[in-house]
Amino acid sequence: MKIDRQRLLTLAVVIGVAIGITACGESKTLMTERDSDLSVKESIEESTRPNIIVILADDMQKGVTGHEGHPIINTPNIDKIAVGGTVFGNAFATSPVCTPSRTNLLTGLYERRHGINFGSNSTMTEEAWANTYPMLLKKSGYFVGYVGKNHTPIGITEKGGFGYKSGVMDNSFDYWYASHKHLSFYPKDKKAHKIFKNAKADTQIEIMEEGVENFMEPNEAFKAGNNFLDSRPKGQPFALLLNFNVPHANSTSSMQLRDSDLDLYKTAYRDQIDQITVPATYVSEKDIKTPKLPKHVYNGEYIKTYNYVKTPETLKERKIREMQTISGIDKLLGKLMAHLEAQGVADNTIIVFTSDHGLMHGEFGMGGKTLLYEPSVRIPMVIYDPRNTQPVSKNDDLVALVDIAPTILDLTNTPSLAEMHGKSLTPLMHKEKASGDNTQWRQEIFLENMMMIQNYPRAESVRTHKWKYIRYFDKKNDGPYEVVINNSINGEQPIYEELYDIENDPHEITNLIDKPEHQAIIEQLRLKNAELVKKYRGEGPLNSHISEEKIKPIDPLVG
Repeated sequence: MKIDRQRLLTLAVVIGVAIGITACGESKTLMTERDSDLSVKESIEESTRPNIIVILADDMQKGVTGHEGHPIINTPNIDKIAVGGTVFGNAFATSPVCTPSRTNLLTGLYERRHGINFGSNSTMTEEAWANTYPMLLKKSGYFVGYVGKNHTPIGITEKGGFGYKSGVMDNSFDYWYASHKHLSFYPKDKKAHKIFKNAKADTQIEIMEEGVENFMEPNEAFKAGNNFLDSRPKGQPFALLLNFNVPHANSTSSMQLRDSDLDLYKTAYRDQIDQITVPATYVSEKDIKTPKLPKHVYNGEYIKTYNYVKTPETLKERKIREMQTISGIDKLLGKLMAHLEAQGVADNTIIVFTSDHGLMHGEFGMGGKTLLYEPSVRIPMVIYDPRNTQPVSKNDDLVALVDIAPTILDLTNTPSLAEMHGKSLTPLMHKEKASGDNTQWRQEIFLENMMMIQNYPRAESVRTHKWKYIRYFDKKNDGPYEVVINNSINGEQPIYEELYDIENDPHEITNLIDKPEHQAIIEQLRLKNAELVKKYRGEGPLNSHISEEKIKPIDPLVG
């Protein structure tokens, strides 16, 4: 069947977002059982296996693209893949912090099982890493590349290399043009990012663009990367992980309007500043009278770090920078799509676009993420498969980043792991497979925060299409991560609860937890919460090592 040019351009599946990482690991047995299956996959004609590109944005709130109806931003390339693919309108980051969320994406597991969080002093086991979707694709014959930011610590070496210092992740990919932790808007300014020192560009997105172009068309003059083959073997399917550190505050707050910056990062959207609005529940710092959460639950001290929400003026400036960098991502996507078409692989390349989590923009006076409110946990998600001639254009089932790994393994016909918590989204993407009765899909999604630094309370939540139930735990009971991750299973009771009618109160304004008429649904959600915590924790040890020494947090602007 002939596919028109417009369809080819629409070619992607974007996931913007980033990567996390962790892995499943029933390891040795599972790997042994897969060996025979994978050898069969390797014998399949490579040209029939689709290429995979996952694009991960950082701190990108749902709704900031043209196809989602944003009144100002210009994102023509993201919109193209959205038109030709499937837009997931109810996509969630189940752990709204960079490190655990990116790990969820890579492993298909909830944090409660993989055991990786920001400030948790943990690193993924190499056994678990071997069972992440990039490594399973590599084992099955894919050429795998990683460009951008990594925020998942992996492995331990005999010489004492722990997590980011182990070199395990760097050496796992055929092509590696990335660095660990935050990149800032000008990565070459930081000594930690030596890999980018020879890049021609100075700005993050354009440096990553150089890495992507060399991945697609290897250039002998490109000396910036390391640990990768001189060229990708012709005909070998590839998987590229493209992970940005924008529009995260670590990058947008470091924008300096340098002479070398593109005009996009200097002037775009500034003439429309009067059209930029603040959230319906926005409260400036000086107007906060009654905190959203009681002080015994969350004292809010760390909120002061997020100074971009202090006034409407500072928030609008932040939004301009976010839109500029999102448009920068869109620009890179357009160039990547042109490369795919020029190489004749556009009609066999799946693109996923998403974000590691959302961000609070002054709702109830709050900034950052971590808490389980809608602006933090809702994310954009588009999957574009050009081979799918009858895609479901919009799906509103409850989906999550943990669903990405099993979806990719399904689309590439790669053996998956029984332990993965996520589910393949392919039945929701094809009209001929999609059921009109969505009761066959999950009816609730479990959300959790296990990050205990910066005064944040541990929290758990069950979100259905109509209701959201949240429970918070006492900071006095915080302790070693590997212990408290089991606290609620072992009987710890919450010190505060919330219930919101999401259908009628989408901004989570009115807490219904004490309303007598809602006690039946509250009890149902409490029981469901307990069930899901046990389900996603599973049996046995976590898929991570815990350091005996306290690891210094990466920087004040958490993952």
